[in-house]
This record gives sequence, C-alpha cells and structure tokens, in this order.
Amino acid sequence: MIADWRDKRVLVTGGAGFIGSYLVEQLVERGARVRVIDNFERGRLDNLDAVRDDVEVIDGDLRELATAEASCRGMDVVLHLASKAYGLVYSGKHHGEMLSDNLMLNTNVLEASRRAGVGRVLATSSSCVYPDDAVVPTPETAESVLAEPERVNAGYGWAKRMLELQARYYHQEYGMDIAIARPFNAYGPRDHYVEGYAHVLPSLVMRVLRGENPIVVWGSGNQTRSFVHAKDFATGLRLVAEKAAAADPINVGHDSETTIRQLIMTILDLTGESREVVFDTSKPEGATRKSCDPAKLRAVTGFVPKITLEKGLAETIDFYRTTAAEVVAR
Repeated sequence: MIADWRDKRVLVTGGAGFIGSYLVEQLVERGARVRVIDNFERGRLDNLDAVRDDVEVIDGDLRELATAEASCRGMDVVLHLASKAYGLVYSGKHHGEMLSDNLMLNTNVLEASRRAGVGRVLATSSSCVYPDDAVVPTPETAESVLAEPERVNAGYGWAKRMLELQARYYHQEYGMDIAIARPFNAYGPRDHYVEGYAHVLPSLVMRVLRGENPIVVWGSGNQTRSFVHAKDFATGLRLVAEKAAAADPINVGHDSETTIRQLIMTILDLTGESREVVFDTSKPEGATRKSCDPAKLRAVTGFVPKITLEKGLAETIDFYRTTAAEVVAR
C-alpha cells in the first residue's frame, strides 16, 4: 500500500492514454517522479502537455520483454494501464489478437516488475472479465467469473482474467504486492476517435459530429452501461493502488445505468443536432446490462465518481470539436 507519493519513482504504462494521462497529472501533483511508457498506438503526447516538463516519456512496445525491463528498472511503483483495447466492431473480429497481444504485454510487465524488485504494482483488469449473464450491479465475488467472459470481447476478457490470475500467483509465489482494479466503461475528452476502433460513446459522438444520418446503433438501444469520466477513473485507480489489499480485485465504476438509447439522445441534445436514429437488432449489442457493485470500492477507498454524464459528455463533445477531429483528419 502507498501512504505518500512524494518522491516515489512511478512507472505508468499507457500513461499517454486518456485515463493514464489524467493519472499522471495526479501523480505529478502529489510529488511523484513519473516515468511514462506508451507505444502511441492510441495515446497522444499532447495528452501530457500539462506535465510534459515534469515526466520522463518512453516511446516503446511492452510486448518486448527488454523494453518492459528497461522501463521498470529503478521504479518503486508500477501502475499498469497499458492494453490493446478497441471497440465492439474490432474486438468482435479479432479475439486472437486481443488475447495474444495483451497476454504478452501483461506477462512482460509483471515479470519485469518482479525482476526489478518493484515494491507495489497496480494491475488494471476490465469489466470484460464478467460473463454476459452476470448479476447486475456486478460484485467481485468468485462466482461472478465462473462462466466465460462476455462474448463480444472474449479475447480481451480472457487476457484480463489471465492478468488477474498471474497477479495472484506472483503475489503467492514471489510475495509481490499487486493490487487489481476492474474498470467499467470509461469515457472522456482524450479518448480514441478512430472509426471502427472506438468504444461506443466516442464512436457516437464522432458519428454525430461528422454529420452521419441516419445514426445506426448496434442492438436494441435498451442495453445499459455505467459511464465514468476518465478523470474520475484515474482517481479511482490511484486510490486502489494506494489502499487495496494484494491480489483482491476491486471494481472501479458506478452503479448508475444509462441506456444506449438515452446516450445517443443526450449526445444529440448537447450537440444541437437532429438525426434519424436506427437501432439495428441484427447486430450484437454486448451485455444487456453492465454496471458494477461499488460496495468494496467505497469501503476500501471511499471513492464515488463526481463528474456527471451530462457534464462529461459536454466536455467530450467540445474536445472532439476543437481537438480530436483535427487529429483524426491527419
């Protein structure tokens, strides 16, 4: 556990990403000496503009063990957020890639942390470890992960289950202090806005602002998700890293739910756009409901997300209009 970040040497994998960059800002504010590694497949250097002079940045691929070892060397703490993760369209067609690439980078980061004698590690898992028919709101009980991970993200879900298993065994066998976080449905201004690769919320924002008409939404629109702003997520992950017991998974998210139908209508309202919306029930919609039971998170950390969906969506829309659209165009 971590009582004070001051002068801690901290590696944040995926630290230029839309959650990682917010976490890096919090660590710098608390006096940590931060190193970031990112392959910039989805992360962006300008996400770190606010702290660029205060952090070390490595452009590297953690699927290479030598790169992972060089990154972890000399670190007191490793916060492992890096993953290969895309939206439903891509993940549903590339389960093997999602599984193998994430297995490689997760294994390398844990092994490199072990060899470097890192004192504390955060392993960032995913809500995708839960099956489609999981109890909602979903608790972290062992029974919750007995069935196969959600089908549409199966490769990614299996990789994250293996990360949790590796974390448990590295704790048992080597005595490593590894916290495990299971995030649910992050969104925010620094998300990944590329057609065919984006998650549902940034994809819908992007398609509305590009003028698509009609907006075709996969599934019935009645499926629910519990969205949490990336800045809030960063706070939740930091608190789990600070306070969670080793090898004991903790959900990071909220138990409030929003239907995808409500989501697209709110986006249209906030953008002032008028579009026909078509719900294509011939396409997969993922889990019918998806929100976490936050009881353990609140008991261990006291964390409750603060940013409302409407406020966060407004920020996200503004970001896309002023920044993301230019990046995608390049």
